[in-house]
Amino acid sequence: MECPCCHQRIRKLNPHRMCSQKVALLEQLAKVGTWVKISTGQHRQVAGDAAVLVLRLVWFGLVEHDENNRSGMYRVTQNGLAFLQNNHTVPRVVWCRDGKVVDQDSEMIGINSVKNVVLDKAYWDSYWMLQQPEWMR
Repeated sequence: MECPCCHQRIRKLNPHRMCSQKVALLEQLAKVGTWVKISTGQHRQVAGDAAVLVLRLVWFGLVEHDENNRSGMYRVTQNGLAFLQNNHTVPRVVWCRDGKVVDQDSEMIGINSVKNVVLDKAYWDSYWMLQQPEWMR
């Protein structure tokens, strides 16, 4: 799709929800309490899709990246610790384009809303609506 004014290509917005997998990784990082190396190479420090999940935690402001962008070092922020203690909320959904948050849901949620939650049929039936920010619905 192209912008009618400037003819720049418009990329799709990708929605990201806070989920129990992200909370589990956040808990792991918080237990370490210092910088943790997360990479997708052969010497993976944290197993699974941690490299993808930790980037999403950065978008929610719960984890920070080392100053060196290629180091793979991450640590939990004060907001991340407060979220784990149910003293901080994050947007229900953030929308990203090209690796940057461009919009967020107005509904804020705490850890109790996502920890050990299994998404049901109603969620998947309305999933198509998550593909657009609220102002586009």
